[in-house]
Amino acid sequence: MPIELEFPVVRISQDEFHVMDEVFTGLVFQTHNELGRLCDEKIYQNELLGRAERSFEATKKEFRITVRYGQFAKTYRVDMLLNRSAVYELKCAEALAPRHQTQTLHYLLLTGLHHGKVFNFRPERVEYRFVSTRLTPERRYEFCMDLDRWQDRDEDSKWLRTTVAALLNDWGAFLDFELFYEVIRFLRGGDEAVIRRIEMARDGHSLGGQKAHLLNPVTAFKLSAVTKNIAAFEDHLRRFLALTSLECIQWINFNHHQIEFRTISRARQ
Repeated sequence: MPIELEFPVVRISQDEFHVMDEVFTGLVFQTHNELGRLCDEKIYQNELLGRAERSFEATKKEFRITVRYGQFAKTYRVDMLLNRSAVYELKCAEALAPRHQTQTLHYLLLTGLHHGKVFNFRPERVEYRFVSTRLTPERRYEFCMDLDRWQDRDEDSKWLRTTVAALLNDWGAFLDFELFYEVIRFLRGGDEAVIRRIEMARDGHSLGGQKAHLLNPVTAFKLSAVTKNIAAFEDHLRRFLALTSLECIQWINFNHHQIEFRTISRARQ
């Protein structure tokens, strides 16, 4: 199976989640009040595990989700799974950031669950964000690949297109695009083979070097999840390309159900 869960999960309604969440949030605040705000995540996790096991029938710490493709395998660990039905992530950061919610949403999509929450123990008062989705696993496979502006400029470009299409068919859309970067790097021989330093210059004046994802010496690739101002993002890719000796950037944008494949070259296509 391309996505393997440690054990089966159970979807619940929003009302059922809020009843459960009210109890667990109370345990989180108690833990924060008693342990303070300076402990590591594992300390809060272990303390909450004991408290949650007394309040819920099924509580799992570091619930495992494994994503596979060929020889590639990546295992995620959800900080806390309550009653096989709700995902909780525990953080110790200066402040919650969008990446924390993105991570939790990624876990919801992989499990097929709908409700989760992120807690941050570091501030004076516990910080939290609800994370939810109505997407079902079935709907994640209802995607469309837009290839109108893509060119198979070389065999590497063709490989990228067919590989991403195969990954989408296996895993579905809406997942964190960083996972796609990771498997592509793995299949191409690792980070050192793919992430290379390229020289940047303007009007004959060297600006230094910058790392980029390369398929070969003249073809870079970019993955993104831009849903607004897509034309502006493309313009920035063109500006970047103009500073390099690259021939093109193969850009794949995960725009919800629409996966956009575009070849960005020096001359508009």
